[in-house]
Order: sequence, then structure tokens, then C-alpha cells
Amino acid sequence: MRERKALHLIIACSFVGLILSTYAFLHNKAFVSGAFCTINSTFNCDIVNRGPYSELLGVPVALLGMTGYLFFAIAAGMSLRRPTDKGLLTFLVIASSGALAFSLYLTWIEAFVLFAWCLICITSQLMILTIFGSSLYIRFKKPDATKVARNIS
Repeated sequence: MRERKALHLIIACSFVGLILSTYAFLHNKAFVSGAFCTINSTFNCDIVNRGPYSELLGVPVALLGMTGYLFFAIAAGMSLRRPTDKGLLTFLVIASSGALAFSLYLTWIEAFVLFAWCLICITSQLMILTIFGSSLYIRFKKPDATKVARNIS
């Protein structure tokens, strides 16, 4: 039962992350303003989301986030339908660990290169951390002793 709640949490965080990444993408392409996210020179989404580190090989980082969050939601949804499929859970752990590592790299860029923070990005990073933690919990949780006993008899 807790595994299902954790999968629902992954789906919820994926949708929040998808919304945040979509907004960041639209901001990067100048379709929307980042005024609410630009508080001062320290908390400034314009510096982060439109700066030299906002793209990777010409692809906006926000678009990568949108794609990743969509995959997380799909994988978690499929895991709800097939709870014994360890492959999907392993995918969630590996993909979210890669996303977390990339997110930490971007956080390092914000802190030590740009000296500016993006509130949207920080919230997105919290979503990735939650997805990673939840996927680890589900994938490596010890089986319930009552379920194991039922399977043996």
C-alpha cells in the first residue's frame, strides 16, 4: 500500500515538475515573463533561465526537464498497473538518479558561476529529489513479511 502512495507521489511531483519546466521553457523562449520569479539580483530567473547555461547542445534545459518529468509520470503510472515489474522501478531509480545528478550540476552553476538562483528551478529540483527518494524507497523496500509468508504456503 505504501508503494502505491509513493508511486502516486512520483506522479504528482512529475506533473508539478512538468508544469514548472513548461513555464521555464516558455520563459526561456520569451513567451512569458519571469517577473514573479525575479526578486533581486540573487533570486533572478532571467539570469538563470536565459543565460549561457540554459541550453545544452542547443536544447533548452527546460525542454529536457519536460521530457524527463513526462517519462517519470508514465513509468510510475505503468508501475501502478504492474507492481511486480522491477524493470520499471529500476528505470525510475536510474533515470531519477541521472536527473538528480544533472540537477545538482545546475545547482552548482547557479551557486558558483551565476551567483543567482531561480525559484522555479529550485522547486523543480525538489521535485526531482522527491521522485528519486520515492523511487529508491519503492525499488529497494523489503517485502512485507505477511506477503512472503502467503507466497511460501
